[in-house]
Amino acid sequence: MKKKILVFTGSPRKDSNSATLALEATRAAREAGAAVEVINLARLRINPCRACDRCRDRGPGKCVQKDDLQKIYPKLREADGFILAHPVYWFTINAQTKLFIDRWYAFGGEEYACFKNKKVGLILTYADRDVFSSGGINALKAYQDIFNYLGADIVGMVFVSAGEPGQLKKQSRRLKEARDLGRELASRLKANP
Repeated sequence: MKKKILVFTGSPRKDSNSATLALEATRAAREAGAAVEVINLARLRINPCRACDRCRDRGPGKCVQKDDLQKIYPKLREADGFILAHPVYWFTINAQTKLFIDRWYAFGGEEYACFKNKKVGLILTYADRDVFSSGGINALKAYQDIFNYLGADIVGMVFVSAGEPGQLKKQSRRLKEARDLGRELASRLKANP
C-alpha cells in the first residue's frame, strides 16, 4: 500500500513561490512511490480556535466548528507524512497556515497521538535577503518546537528568498532542493513499516 503524504500550501497567491516549490516536492514524492494530495489552505474556510475545549469531551479530531477542517481532520490522522509550504509574513508563519496549525488543538485528547512519528517537510519563502532578517528563522524555530512536542520528525527544510511572484520557476537549484525534499520524505516513509 502506498504511503500517504499531504502537502499543505498556505499562500493566498495563485502561483506563489512556495506553491511552486511544493509542487516540485509533490512530483518527486509521487515519482518515489507515495500517494500525494495537495491542499491549498488559503482556499479553505478555516475558523480560529475558540478555546472552548469541547474537543476534549468529544474526542481527538472532533472539533465542534463546522468549517472545512472537518474534511481535513481525518486526512491528517491517516497521512504518514506531510509538507507545509508557505511564505513568511511578519517574521513568522503566515496567517493561513497558523490558523490551520492552531486547530490541531482538537487532537490533544489522546496526547496528539495522530502526529507521533509522522514525517514532515517544510518549505518557506520570504522576500528579505536571508532566513534571519526575514523572520523565517522564527517560523523554523516554531516548527522545531511544534513537531518536537507532537513527536513528529522534520526530515528536511527548504527556505528561500524570493519576493517576486514566479521568481523561483527559473531557479533550477531551488527546484532541485524541493524535489530532493519530496523524494527524501517519500523514502523515509517507505523505510518505516
